[in-house]
Amino acid sequence: MISLTQCMVLGGLGSDETILGVAPCARHHSLLLSYLFNLKRGLAFVRDMIIADLRSSIDIGAMQQAADLLVVLRLFFSEYPEAAYVPWLRLVKGKLL
Repeated sequence: MISLTQCMVLGGLGSDETILGVAPCARHHSLLLSYLFNLKRGLAFVRDMIIADLRSSIDIGAMQQAADLLVVLRLFFSEYPEAAYVPWLRLVKGKLL
């Protein structure tokens, strides 16, 4: 599995969006599988869903759930590194810069 630092970079997460202290378990793999049902919508969609749920959990103070989702995101990036968030890619008038 990728490191927490790598996950932060790949997901465009800030230091305030990282929670330590949770080890991967079968429940995390099961949760990842539930997100992967949406793969037909693309890797970026699945990545954004996990990140949105992670941020929502932090916002409502559900830190255990947020920590679990961070593990799920790390598992996701371990399996699909090509799903990395790339903020420097931009489209201008339909052309990639």
